[in-house]
Amino acid sequence: MGHPSDESESQVRRLKLRFRARPENLRRIRRGLEEMGLPDQVMREGTLLTSELVTNSIRHAGLGPDDYIDVTAAWSGTVLRVVVRDSGSTGPPPGIVAGSIRPSPGGQSGWGLYLVDKLARSWGTNLEGSAGFWFELEYPRPAGPSI
Repeated sequence: MGHPSDESESQVRRLKLRFRARPENLRRIRRGLEEMGLPDQVMREGTLLTSELVTNSIRHAGLGPDDYIDVTAAWSGTVLRVVVRDSGSTGPPPGIVAGSIRPSPGGQSGWGLYLVDKLARSWGTNLEGSAGFWFELEYPRPAGPSI
């Protein structure tokens, strides 16, 4: 018979947040992810990437301070999947591809999707017609090919 903590480790942990599109609400993301009991690296990277995507929604999706952003996360024990949806635009700017998201050298903004592309094992914009992004972090990261 398994130990009770073994059973809880095998269950998917979930987070569901809804908050107004205001920068002061970003701290709710960190608190929510902390409650999921993520490994430190996943916690740091998940908080960074989620905060970047929420900030993009606040700045670029035409949201007002009374509009909502929804964040959902699921942790399987090896993969964290986060979805950020907003009620603004109908989707990301046309033609977004990984190579076109590199910020300008010395730029103070434009790093959000660049970081998502570099840290996430996969990410995308296909949310069945609603505006937003998703990403997945894998932990531990699989070893890359040795060069």
